Amino acid sequence: MRRVVTPLIVLALVAAACSGSSETRSTTTAVTVSTPATAGATTTAPTAVSVTTTSALETDRGIATDTGPVIPLQNGIGDPYYPALGNTGYDVDHYTLEFAFDPETDVLSGIVTINATAEERLDRVNLDFIGFDIAEIIVDGSNADFARSDVELTIRPPTVLPAGEEFSIQLRYSGIPQPVTSPAAAFGVGWTTSPTGQRFVFGEPDGARTWFPANDHPLDKATFTFLLTVPEPLLAAANGILVDRSTAGGQSTWVWEMNDPMAPYLATVVIGDFAIVDDPESSDIAGIPVRNVLPPDLQASVPEEVLLQGEMIEFFAELFGPFPFETYGIAVVDGFPAALENQTLSVFGRPLLDEIVVVHELAHQWFGDHVSTAQWQDIWLNEGFASYAEWLWIEANLGTGALAVGITQERDRFVGAGFPPPGLPPSTDLFSPSVYRIGAMTLHALRLTVGDEAFFTTLRTYVGRFGGGTATTGDFIAVAEEVSGQDLDELFTDWLFGADVPEFPVE
Repeated sequence: MRRVVTPLIVLALVAAACSGSSETRSTTTAVTVSTPATAGATTTAPTAVSVTTTSALETDRGIATDTGPVIPLQNGIGDPYYPALGNTGYDVDHYTLEFAFDPETDVLSGIVTINATAEERLDRVNLDFIGFDIAEIIVDGSNADFARSDVELTIRPPTVLPAGEEFSIQLRYSGIPQPVTSPAAAFGVGWTTSPTGQRFVFGEPDGARTWFPANDHPLDKATFTFLLTVPEPLLAAANGILVDRSTAGGQSTWVWEMNDPMAPYLATVVIGDFAIVDDPESSDIAGIPVRNVLPPDLQASVPEEVLLQGEMIEFFAELFGPFPFETYGIAVVDGFPAALENQTLSVFGRPLLDEIVVVHELAHQWFGDHVSTAQWQDIWLNEGFASYAEWLWIEANLGTGALAVGITQERDRFVGAGFPPPGLPPSTDLFSPSVYRIGAMTLHALRLTVGDEAFFTTLRTYVGRFGGGTATTGDFIAVAEEVSGQDLDELFTDWLFGADVPEFPVE
């Protein structure tokens, strides 16, 4: 993810905060570096739309009553920074999101079907969900009781779900989707309306739960189907491949399939006066369909930096491994001071239409989307890698000397600036500039230490091993040490967890 920023050097930007099969979850390697005990304080839950409990579970289960609060029985999926996010006990395989949106009233009516597998014996299932009026919940074809808090939905299936068994939950609900303030930073996440009436979703890190019930953590990736009904002539775009479009009664239904595992926060929709603009030249170069979702004024004259995406995909595929998804492109929206790497469809605010930012969000398709962070503390694995991709693109176009001079000048600007270490960003300021820029410097220090051959083999091995799932800092360090045959504890400890920015190793 990128926000509007000012250049530190020519062509280089300092970033501020951003970014049906089940995934293979990371079997993490223990982190081999020492970290301070204060790895980040727990934050409170975000401000949420208030809701009314519409059904109750038995009080003897300790869950809820019509007059009492929900007491979540699951304490989240285990993220040390945001312990309320996600849920345990099951693995989502597929989400089907069927929505009808009325732009005159802002009402979103949804039928969401979740296909999942129980990982243990379950007499209740928790989902992350904020807002809306729930009309009905059906588990495996039978009505189910449920109860709510502001951020949590607890469902009681009619019968116990056996461990290892597949099950489905269908929810019908409606209401006006509202963005909420994330505990990770002082910005809103979720369903967003632009000043010109466009709608789009900005979900990182915890905004999925503001528009659909989800296991809202990257540890539970799933495939997605989107069925989006909007008034003609509006367009409704989403992640993945457009597989169908039909019209009836002045309404258009757009059907999109995301066939690769995706973290819930990367799910997006873009609704408004847009067109899907194919880029055949970029598609030929990249070997995948490249299409962009553009407003009217950009359709006839696509910005040059957008037309470079085919060359960028070809370039990074040689360095990181094959492009991991079936398609790619960007959507350009109004009133959004950032860019976000939604899987296969990055969303760009107009001020972010810059070549380096296009590179950054594209690189996230490998680092952040295909390989997602298993815990939010390790966000440098997303942002540091995408930021270093900027430098690799600069190096390819301006030469190794430009990289060496530019990244050294940038390092000097960060020395003594007081930013937190990239491996320990504050939980209330997750997207600190250090996770971007010092994270990128960490990778450059690794490259200088192990050499180009081992460095790029490390990147490709990391992507190949953890792609489709998640990874931790410890996983990446283990791959780097395996490939290089070197003990890299001191390097990563100094760069990721040290109080100041180290000197680059001498080549």
